[in-house]
Amino acid sequence: MNRPDRRQSRPRLPETVPDALSRVEGLRRQVYFWALGLGSVILVATWVLQTRRPTPDPYVLYGHPVLLLQCLWAVVWLLQRRSLLVAERVVFIVNSVAVLAQLFLSLLTRDNQVLGLASGAYWMLVAVSILSYLMFSTRQALWLSAAFYGLGVVLPWAALVSRGEGLGAQPELARVQLTCGAILVLLYSLAWYRERFLVERGQRLTLEQLANTDPLTQLPNRRALYPVIERLLEEGGRGTVGCLILFDLDHFKRINDTHGHNAGDEVLIRGGGLIRAALRDTDHLGRWGGEEFLITLPGVSASQGQDIAERLRTRLAAHTFPGVGQVTASFGVAPCLPGDDLPRWTARADAALYRAKDEGRNRVVLQTDRSSPEEQQAPLVGTH
Repeated sequence: MNRPDRRQSRPRLPETVPDALSRVEGLRRQVYFWALGLGSVILVATWVLQTRRPTPDPYVLYGHPVLLLQCLWAVVWLLQRRSLLVAERVVFIVNSVAVLAQLFLSLLTRDNQVLGLASGAYWMLVAVSILSYLMFSTRQALWLSAAFYGLGVVLPWAALVSRGEGLGAQPELARVQLTCGAILVLLYSLAWYRERFLVERGQRLTLEQLANTDPLTQLPNRRALYPVIERLLEEGGRGTVGCLILFDLDHFKRINDTHGHNAGDEVLIRGGGLIRAALRDTDHLGRWGGEEFLITLPGVSASQGQDIAERLRTRLAAHTFPGVGQVTASFGVAPCLPGDDLPRWTARADAALYRAKDEGRNRVVLQTDRSSPEEQQAPLVGTH
């Protein structure tokens, strides 16, 4: 008799915090890599165009090669999988200095170059602001962006006023500043929305997990098992085999009465963990109610399900629970039959479990027909 292959791919489980952080860092590395590549192309293209002008912009002529070296260093750093935090801070500092250099140069340059220097500074300011929202909290990034933008507005106009020009002398400069300000407001709005979305999503996922998890054993509860069973029924409608195993710890009330409810809780926790460790990653184990547990076995025939239940019964009976000793369980196995729905299928597994109890406990019973009257209704939560 062939047993089901247990070397199946692991399903996607809820992410742990380290897994989620690792995935986010990987995405950030990809974003930075492509941004640095695009930035390098722009820097080279701008530098080439400036060198062909009769009077090239000194900032572009000497500053862009420095920025290009920074981009190349950051790309190599990221390719070597080195600290992302170091790369972020170096790029942030270098670009912040570049923004400030352009703004202060606007105080010293000739009138006709004020707009050019200030315009370049504003677009670099947008890039620095994007990076700050990735590196810092939304509030911190807002203050940094506002401080840079304030300098970007004050210094160019200070340069013009110091030369005797009125505030209306450079309407194009005012237009560029307003455009930059609008982009910065949009960036803040997106960052705020993203932060609120992540908070609300985290709260929703937490509530959903609490609603679908048994608080004692931390296994899926009955509510969480319903959609799993429904998926098996859908697969069964397409001709795929599947099994349910419903098992119940024998004489559990006696354990509580003799050893106390804390000991009983420990048996439920350890027993559930013991069974979970013996199942495939594609199987689902959940607490069905009281001392009852239900297992879904996709791709498993009736005979294979019976073999699995017997192996689990033996594994549980051979285990010694601290302070309690040996604990056995009775198992009911029910394959998916044509025309099954959730109440019929679970009722047949429940009927098989009742038979195992009636026949002396600590045994496996396979229910392959619809002869049981219990199949007409969904099984009730309770003890046998």
